[in-house]
Amino acid sequence: MRIYPYSVKNQKLKTDAKRQLVDRGFIAHFHISATDAVATDTDGIHLARTCPAVNVAATCVVKASTAVTDIITTTATVALGEAANDLSILLTTAADDVLAVSKNDGAGVITIALANATAAKNTATLIQAAIRALTSVAGVSVAAFTCVAGGNWDTAAIATGETAAVDFTGGVTADDDVLITGITDPAVPRNITATAGGTAGHIKAIQVIVEGTNYNDEAITETLPVFTVDTAGTVTGIKAFKTVTKITIPPHDGTGATTAIGFGSKIGLLYKLSHDTCLFAFLDNAKESVAPTVSISATAIENNTIELSSSLSGKIVDAYFIV
Repeated sequence: MRIYPYSVKNQKLKTDAKRQLVDRGFIAHFHISATDAVATDTDGIHLARTCPAVNVAATCVVKASTAVTDIITTTATVALGEAANDLSILLTTAADDVLAVSKNDGAGVITIALANATAAKNTATLIQAAIRALTSVAGVSVAAFTCVAGGNWDTAAIATGETAAVDFTGGVTADDDVLITGITDPAVPRNITATAGGTAGHIKAIQVIVEGTNYNDEAITETLPVFTVDTAGTVTGIKAFKTVTKITIPPHDGTGATTAIGFGSKIGLLYKLSHDTCLFAFLDNAKESVAPTVSISATAIENNTIELSSSLSGKIVDAYFIV
């Protein structure tokens, strides 16, 4: 097959195959110095940060007519925070001996009508199940609310000691922990990691949000994968950040939890690739026996990364691509 001279105008080559045009190609040498090809670091972007504040669950206490100590305490889920403060409980006495729990979504009221003769029908366990069966009230999920009896409620409560609806109170929604200082950028664009630590039981299934720039100094954002609840561990992002300008950490379940921000083993590429065109990869001038993992995107340069099969350890990285 004969190839005709290269056309500057359309940047194509002509061939004898019906004079079809074919793309030109270049071999690009991608190089990272030993100084910059450092090992992964779980706190290389920001040191571990202790959770500064947590959500507080809202509660509501209503009493029976028998005694001021015969109470039932209903507690919202911690995750709802202040949202549950919009709800209230109206305790009444039913006209018959049947416990009935209903709701008014417009007013955010849960009505508990106590069976009027048999206290065993009004236990905290039965009321809890009936509230949970409502699923939601005024858009607030009640599917995991808890009810705890006090005094002789479970054996004595058949009539209300309340005259009006009682509000849920005490719910607090903690602010996100937003970090814009104390941040160290990676030496070269790398993917970002978040590591949960500290008291395992305080770790919540949250997702850290990272903001910064890519190789082209364009603003990018990534929401990292969710932590496993009550489990220390690291989650890994896929985008290559040249700089990190802001880190948002939602509140955990307890102030004993910590969150550190680091960088992973993916190195950002200088090219937007439609295909994995990596020919070879070298670490410390030795060819890798296993091909690297190359992620590609024809539109977002931050999604083009290379991850060697060997761990980075402060040794020169070279790779060759057709671009």
